[in-house]
Amino acid sequence: MLILKHNTLVLALLLLCCTAGFAQRKALTATESAAVKAKITASTQNLQSLQSDFTQTRQLSYMDNAIQSAGKLSFKAPGKIRWEYTSPTAYVVIFDGQTMHAIAGGRTKTTNLAANRRMQGLNDLLVGSVQGGNMLDESRFNITYYREKTNYVAVLTPKDKSLSRYIRQVELVFNNTSLLLTQVTLSDPAGDSTQLVFTNQRKNTSIPDATFQP
Repeated sequence: MLILKHNTLVLALLLLCCTAGFAQRKALTATESAAVKAKITASTQNLQSLQSDFTQTRQLSYMDNAIQSAGKLSFKAPGKIRWEYTSPTAYVVIFDGQTMHAIAGGRTKTTNLAANRRMQGLNDLLVGSVQGGNMLDESRFNITYYREKTNYVAVLTPKDKSLSRYIRQVELVFNNTSLLLTQVTLSDPAGDSTQLVFTNQRKNTSIPDATFQP
C-alpha cells in the first residue's frame, strides 16, 4: 500500500511539473502574432552582420546518443554566411550568393547552388536561421506564435509538399529584447532533429569580405 501511494505521489508530481512546463508557453492571439512578426521582420531588415558562437545537437532516430558539435558563425547581408565547425571535427562551410564552398582537410569542394535546388533550399534555411524574419513566410509555412518566459517562439510547418518531404517542423526562438534568433530546432519526417543554439551574439560588427572566401 505504501508503495502504491508513493508511486501515485510521484506520478502526480510528474504531471504537475509537465503541466507547469506547458503553461509557460502561451499561444499568442492573431493581433499579438502580427505585432511580433512585424517587430522581428523590422529587426531582421536592419541586420547587416552577425557573429556568434553556436552549438549543434543532432538527434538521429536510430542512435541512442545525440551528435554534438560546436563552432562559430559569421553572417554578412545580403547572403554571405560562414559556418566554421571547431569540434569535434574542424571544417568550414561558406555560402556566398549562388556558391557553396565546403572546406575540410585542406581541400575545398565548390557547388553551384543555382544548379542544385536542394542545396539552394539548404542555403535559404541557413540564411533564414540567422535572419529569422526571413523564415516567417505564411506563403510557405503555417506559423503559430507563442510567448515563453523572455522569448518569442514561432513554430512553422511547411505548406509545400516538396519541402515537407525534408522538413516536418521548424521551431524558432527569439529573444524578446534583442529580437535575435537564439535557437533553431529542425525536425524531419523520419524523426531526426537538429538543434542550433546561438550564444555570444555580436550584431552589426565589421566583418572582412575575406571571411567568406575559401
